[in-house]
Amino acid sequence: QMLLTPEHSMRIQNKLGADIMMALDDVVSSVNPSFERFEEATHRTTRWFDRCLAAHTRPHEQNLFPIVQGGLDYGLRQESLRQLMERDDRIPGY
Repeated sequence: QMLLTPEHSMRIQNKLGADIMMALDDVVSSVNPSFERFEEATHRTTRWFDRCLAAHTRPHEQNLFPIVQGGLDYGLRQESLRQLMERDDRIPGY
């Protein structure tokens, strides 16, 4: 069993030399009926992205992309995107 943290995910991807890296995100099944669970995942994913950015050791060689969260809820997806866009100066794209 292994605990995958944002920092561990970055170490693995940095070590592999991946050209395109994805931040660790909190995935929720799209059929989950709980708005609260999607909201939690949205905010957690942003917090984890900040941790991924801090742990990323090769930003000039490897591109780290965030993941827009929020499930199928338009409002949550907009909120997720807004939060991530506040970090635009450190993101190569979406």
